[in-house]
Amino acid sequence: MNRKVFIVILLIVSSVVILLLVLLGCSQDPDGKEIINVFSGNDCIAPTLLSVRSESGYIIRLEFDEPVRVYGKSFAPFSARADGRFIYVTLSNVLPPGRSSGVKGRVRDYSGNTTGLEISVWGFNPRLPEIIINEFTTKGTARSPDRTELRVMEAGNLEGLTLYCGIPGDCDASVMLGDMEVNRDDLIVIWWTESLPDDVPMKAGRVFNVCAESTSDPSSNNGTFVLCDNPSLGAKVLDAVIYSGFSQSHEGYGTKTALQRARWVLACGAWEGDAVDCNAATATRSVSRFSDGRDTDCREDWYVTVTSGSTFGKQNTSDAL
Repeated sequence: MNRKVFIVILLIVSSVVILLLVLLGCSQDPDGKEIINVFSGNDCIAPTLLSVRSESGYIIRLEFDEPVRVYGKSFAPFSARADGRFIYVTLSNVLPPGRSSGVKGRVRDYSGNTTGLEISVWGFNPRLPEIIINEFTTKGTARSPDRTELRVMEAGNLEGLTLYCGIPGDCDASVMLGDMEVNRDDLIVIWWTESLPDDVPMKAGRVFNVCAESTSDPSSNNGTFVLCDNPSLGAKVLDAVIYSGFSQSHEGYGTKTALQRARWVLACGAWEGDAVDCNAATATRSVSRFSDGRDTDCREDWYVTVTSGSTFGKQNTSDAL
């Protein structure tokens, strides 16, 4: 055999052997129990974490975009088990509502691709009551700042409850409520300001005033409010509202961001149909839910009040514009 041909063949064989050793070594289970057949498919994309949700005081559910397995003991000191696209992490101790804990680990899909993660998870509140968004303004002034009112529908505790001007993970402002014992028909007024006005008490009768301590406020003409049970990515959506000035761009939502947020709310099933028309709303003409508390997740639940008709901290009895 020609010497040059022999050398070329030797180099090719050596390269193939080295490549196989590398692939097999990288695909080996960390516990040494399984070898992945790296030539069985073309999946070279690592799993993507979609959401994090507290299922109880102990259990955290991680959702991925494809079936995954736990990578070795990477979630230690916590235990973890896989179930299809979900990983259930069992914490060492109960995580209280309104508190967060760090969780890190690694998962592997069935083609051997791995993803590492390091996230914050929030405690589960088993006493969170039914609660709805009841009234809001988005065109506030210094004299009449933007506010969002929540109406409590049953007794419970609000610790961990989170309201977004936007959506989880993409918002202009947000606020998480603390340890608040409430009863049916209590009202929570969120002030989108840096501090409460001097003449506004934190609690007056059955009305709680909460400052978002924010320098940002809701979008004036096109936006969403989303109410979740805690700040975790993938937390349960309790209520939501989409409002719009129906501009000529981005399907009536004015900006790409507003359109994407509206689509997210629609996709998660928290709203149906067209947005609430807020064109006539002002700093004192609030967008209010009808006083019977109807909640069909659509624009028919809402109306714009008359001038100076906002009723924050009171029952929504103002006339419609």
